[in-house]
Amino acid sequence: MTHPEDPRLTATRDHALDSALQILLEHGVLAVTHGSVSKATGISRSTLYRHWPEIAQLRHNAFKRAAIPPNITPMTNGPLRDDLTWTMGALVSALNDTPWGQIAPQVIAAAATDRDARNVINELMQERIAWVESIFAAAEARGELKSDAPVRNLVEMAIAVPYFRKFIAGLPLNQDWLDSHVDFICRAAGDLGDK
Repeated sequence: MTHPEDPRLTATRDHALDSALQILLEHGVLAVTHGSVSKATGISRSTLYRHWPEIAQLRHNAFKRAAIPPNITPMTNGPLRDDLTWTMGALVSALNDTPWGQIAPQVIAAAATDRDARNVINELMQERIAWVESIFAAAEARGELKSDAPVRNLVEMAIAVPYFRKFIAGLPLNQDWLDSHVDFICRAAGDLGDK
C-alpha cells in the first residue's frame, strides 16, 4: 500500500521548482544551482539535495515544468484545417506567451550535450507528435486526405516549423502566418474538406 505524499514535501518541491524556473528565465540555465534556489526560496541546500542530488535533475524538472502543458486533448472533430489551426495555435501561443517560449532555446541547446535536456525535448516532442498524428488519423477516417498524403512529413512540418521560424529564423508567429502554414499543410495533405 502506498501512502499519499506529505503535502509539505509537495509544497517544498513546487516552491523550489517555481524558483528554479524563474531563475532560468531571468539568468539562464547555468544560474540554476542548489545555492541560487536556496537563496531565492529560503529552502536549505540539504533539503534541495535530498530532492535533487544532482543539479541536472533540478534543471530537468524546471525545464519539464515549463515545457509540458496541462493535459489537453487535441481537437479531432474536423475538418482537418480547424483541428490543425486549434492545435498549432496552442503551440504558437506556448512559444509566444509562456515561459516555455523563453527557455526553449536554452533547452534545445542543452539537449545537444545533456541527456536530461534531451529527455525533456524527446518527451515534449513525443506528446506533440501524438497529438498531430491523432488529427491526421481522424482526418483520414473522415476521408479528408489523399491516399498518398505524406502524413509523417506533414506532422513534422506542423511541429518543427514553428520552432524553426521563431528560434532560428527570428520571424514572428502570428495569426496570418498560422493560417498560411495550416493552408499549406492542408493542401499537401490533399484536404478534401471545406476551406
